[in-house]
Amino acid sequence: MSGHGWEFEQNVTIDGVLRRAERTHITKLPDGKEETEVERSIVLVTDKPLVLCHSIKMGNQQITSIETSYPHIEVCLSKEFFPLIGKHVQCHGNFRRTFDASRDEIALAVDTALDYEQPLSQLKTVFYEPEKVEVSGFLYETVYPGPSEYMSVEMGDRPEEATIITLKDPINVEIKNREEDDFNEPEKGVRELQVSFSDSGPTPAQMKQEIILKGTLYHAHTAHHRRRVLMMVESWKIN
Repeated sequence: MSGHGWEFEQNVTIDGVLRRAERTHITKLPDGKEETEVERSIVLVTDKPLVLCHSIKMGNQQITSIETSYPHIEVCLSKEFFPLIGKHVQCHGNFRRTFDASRDEIALAVDTALDYEQPLSQLKTVFYEPEKVEVSGFLYETVYPGPSEYMSVEMGDRPEEATIITLKDPINVEIKNREEDDFNEPEKGVRELQVSFSDSGPTPAQMKQEIILKGTLYHAHTAHHRRRVLMMVESWKIN
């Protein structure tokens, strides 16, 4: 696969298998001892070698072009897609440089990962608000860094709790009337929703059981939204 550039704004679609990976760094200390550090990441082992073109221009004139081949590429992956690790997927996203400034490497920031074993045509399609939607799955609570930097609780950001439902079956979310709805965005292969309860929610013991939620869906639009699609829950029951 050739022709992909390094530009961050370029959206790409790449097929492959998601894998966990480890890279060992050995540093020799001044006293002669060796320090070993293991770096863990998630990579996409691509179906075809990924060839990226890096062009250097002066004005409108291209001075040189460098091609680099990657048998796999590191991915920045939402927890929503962690169950797809080890599976053949289609990833949509864009390139960005890794956080390690000492290495001239890039990663694929994944917006959507689709499971080849679950074709989109086989997934249930539901609609955004004001349509009522019913989904089932398992709830869990997690903590994310909030203001002021949204980067690290340990570094002083305010912790923000989020309640997430892992859906029993992925869904596609569509807009009922595109002419009247310019707020929401269609999403494919949604595996998790961030949820809020209009009334009292389930107890910790009930959250360990499969649950059915009924409510309305809306698309993420602030830094406090931790999944692509959110649900305002009007009623729920244990399945």
